[in-house]
Amino acid sequence: MTLIVGASILALCCSGVFGVTTNHDEFVANPVQPSEEAIRKILATYDANVPPNFEEDIATRVTVQIYIVSFDSISESTMDYSLTIFLRQTWQDTRLRYGSLPNIDALELDTRIMSQVWVPDLFFTNEKRADFHSITVPNKLMHVYPNGTVLYSARISMTLSCDMQLQKYPFDDQVCSILLESYSYSTKNVIFAWHDNPIVKRSDLSLPQFDLIGWTTDDCTKTYVSGNYTCIRGDFQLSRNFGYYIAQVYVPSILIVILSWMSFWLDIDATPARISLGLLTVLTMTTQSSGARASLPRVSYVKAIDVWMAMCLIFVFAALLEFAYVNVMARVERRRQTISGNSRPSVSVEELALELEKQNGARGRGRRGLSKVSMMRQKARLMDKISRYLFPGVFLAFNIIYWLVYMLWENSNTD
Repeated sequence: MTLIVGASILALCCSGVFGVTTNHDEFVANPVQPSEEAIRKILATYDANVPPNFEEDIATRVTVQIYIVSFDSISESTMDYSLTIFLRQTWQDTRLRYGSLPNIDALELDTRIMSQVWVPDLFFTNEKRADFHSITVPNKLMHVYPNGTVLYSARISMTLSCDMQLQKYPFDDQVCSILLESYSYSTKNVIFAWHDNPIVKRSDLSLPQFDLIGWTTDDCTKTYVSGNYTCIRGDFQLSRNFGYYIAQVYVPSILIVILSWMSFWLDIDATPARISLGLLTVLTMTTQSSGARASLPRVSYVKAIDVWMAMCLIFVFAALLEFAYVNVMARVERRRQTISGNSRPSVSVEELALELEKQNGARGRGRRGLSKVSMMRQKARLMDKISRYLFPGVFLAFNIIYWLVYMLWENSNTD
């Protein structure tokens, strides 16, 4: 019985009841896609180590375009800036020509195949650090068109050096450059040129401290010992937004200077209050000056922020010196009063006049002493009254000159 069942199952299998066939001729291999076949034919005899037109001794023209994704930071202390871009390069390689394919405008190569195609040896001359993006896959693309034109794009984040001129800081405008050069191929083999629309930025691109006014492009082909090497450059024109510095540096320092003038309205005998006020404003001004310049490089020239902080410090220190002078004038009588060869404690003007009259025995001499002491105190009070108007007036004149100079002065900043 078992043998009969087994034979029946075998017969069913052979007859195809279970959908299983043993006829291998019925298996059909997946057809090769036209694009895959074209890529295989192109790369079969292609040498990625040789630039296009090398044997014909014709320079390959590489057109470059930069799409700015973001300006990440601009640092004055290290004099550099960071940005993320799409670097797009286009050139023609006749070795990659192929016949037109149905419904295919260009061959889109995978990143694993890109390494088998020649690409220009472009590098950034003023680059400090740079990275390709590789999440989740390498951010690169390569399109090959039937006539051999190659479009190569890569996403790059990099930090580039920028020689800044900070004489007008924080009212300065800067020009930061990006230099693109061929490392090993001379102008006999490779020539870089800007695209008709060389630099494009993201529509909603914004910088925290600067406005990107515009850019210019130029050719900067260089001559070295080994020959001429192609180079192109782009100059970004940046204008600093100084609203932050007005709110965080200039307004507080003005208030500190004004606070130091309160000393002129205090009584000349309020020594502890005037000393405390003077020292407080000097120390506060010193601290703020150090904080405002902490992020700046130690350049050899004077910056606008240096002039402002130095003058504010001079004004608050001058207010403290004014109190010292007034205090000395007001206390002259205390140094002059001597009874029986010993110094006596401070007394009022009236008590001093009576004492002088008793000691000298002459009313006229006491009146002259009273008159002299009163004169010194009047001079001290007069000095305070003059300072109430002199200090604000001089400070106002300084502000007018300062803002006119640094707002109207055009600093030439060329690299």
